[in-house]
Amino acid sequence: MRRPDRADGMLVLANVLWSLNYATTKYAFDRWNPLAFSGLRFTLAGLGMAAIVGIHERGLGVARRDVPRVVLAGATGIFLNQLTFNYALDYTAAANVALILGAAPAFTAAMAVGLGHERVRPVHWVALGVSLSGVALVVQGGAGVEGFSFKGDILAIGAALTWAAYSVMMRPLFGRYSAMRLSTLMIIVGAVLMAPISIVQLSQQDFGSLGALRWGSLAYSTIFPLIVTNVLYFTALPRVGAARATLFMYLQPFLGALFAAILLGEQIGAVQIVGGAIIVGGVALGRTARAHRRREPGLELDLEPPGEPS
Repeated sequence: MRRPDRADGMLVLANVLWSLNYATTKYAFDRWNPLAFSGLRFTLAGLGMAAIVGIHERGLGVARRDVPRVVLAGATGIFLNQLTFNYALDYTAAANVALILGAAPAFTAAMAVGLGHERVRPVHWVALGVSLSGVALVVQGGAGVEGFSFKGDILAIGAALTWAAYSVMMRPLFGRYSAMRLSTLMIIVGAVLMAPISIVQLSQQDFGSLGALRWGSLAYSTIFPLIVTNVLYFTALPRVGAARATLFMYLQPFLGALFAAILLGEQIGAVQIVGGAIIVGGVALGRTARAHRRREPGLELDLEPPGEPS
């Protein structure tokens, strides 16, 4: 066991910044067109990340054989994910989105098992079932509460599924390139794919109605969840290790819901809280089983993309 140190503090801060983005983005969508907002933030973040990686790694290139996987992963984990994530926040409460997206790691594990990346063990399916029951409780808990929408909850599940597929696609690439380089490439690919829709929504955007706070929401969502958190996470990762770093991500569903309640005045019922706890419990059960498996000779820990859809 290692004592908490500066690296642990960096991971806590990164997860707080990710969690705050649910409420920040939900607030922004009161005036921003969702994909105008998202396309602009990913374009600006891509330029910023490219500058950082360019200085430290002197390039963003990947082998030609990896280009299709990079493009497909960017299309799934950024473009499709942002479509579902943004409109989930537009249609339902930020608290529900944050809690439902807590199930993304469980979906990732199920996909990895289905594709033969991990051995099939009964505990994996139990863990997935537990997490899915938690998702059902979160959706049910929001029924009839002002600001909640079944359509938005379904889109949030879609966001969790696209993030899971993205995580599985990325695993082979982590063995060949730095995580910072891959994160930057994903942001750039996503921004390029979003551009046609974003341009249309930007042309329809009423910029005069935004005000300082909604411009501030764009600045926050661009700088902190996409740039600062990546720097914090990948700086702390070598010191802490991927398994311990993942544990800090269990903070996100509840912090996301807490910030939504404090900043947006959203109602969070007991059923939703119980559902969120069950989701995290299912994810923890699945990760514990995978950790035991990885201790077997010849099996190594897979690194997953940090954070949640944001």
